[in-house]
Amino acid sequence: MTFINMFSRTSMFDNTPRGAPKAIVSEYAVTGNDAGKGTLVAALAEAAFLIGLERNSDVIEMASCSPLFVNDNDRRWNPDAIVFNSWQHYGCPNYWMLHFFKDSSGSTLHPTNIQISNYDQLVASAITWQNNKDKSTCLKVKVVNFGNKAVDLNISVAGLANGIKNSGSKKTVLTSSGPLDGNSFQQPEKVAPVSSPIANANQQMDVSVSPYSLTSFDLLLERSKHSSI
Repeated sequence: MTFINMFSRTSMFDNTPRGAPKAIVSEYAVTGNDAGKGTLVAALAEAAFLIGLERNSDVIEMASCSPLFVNDNDRRWNPDAIVFNSWQHYGCPNYWMLHFFKDSSGSTLHPTNIQISNYDQLVASAITWQNNKDKSTCLKVKVVNFGNKAVDLNISVAGLANGIKNSGSKKTVLTSSGPLDGNSFQQPEKVAPVSSPIANANQQMDVSVSPYSLTSFDLLLERSKHSSI
């Protein structure tokens, strides 16, 4: 499947009857020349598709990516998430992309609405999830920018039981200098997530998302007065 086709399927399950049997997406992948041996743009298209599954998690029970591992000396399928040989390994861009979804299982989905004119290359979702180690709760807002221009956004959060703390939040970005960039044994993290703290996080924030990028805003929420560790 081409990356354009994969990106367009972000709304594939939006109109699925809610009373029907639940679905399993047994395997998904951008393949062929669009994917190469694992490119940023292919990973972004898959991220947009997964956001669509996340938004419809009441009807999609589970999903799995195309083959997880490949021996670099015996390639029979491209791309794969993790490449290895007898003494080294690296993760492809889609491997790093999946890190953005590791907190989705068991989380609470919130409605999102993107309001931007004349630009249809953005896909977003919002969840709240709890850290099992310290019992802190975060609002995670993920945004895929599948286009070639940076976009300025205003994040407006409403309806949460707890407010957003001024400190402790972070922004994580998966991008590169070119959409067809990938990783290799020589450059294993050419395309890999980069995190930075968000200063003065609050209910209303002006943010920017880079061209050809997946961005996660993890906003730390205030503890409930009745919560305990």
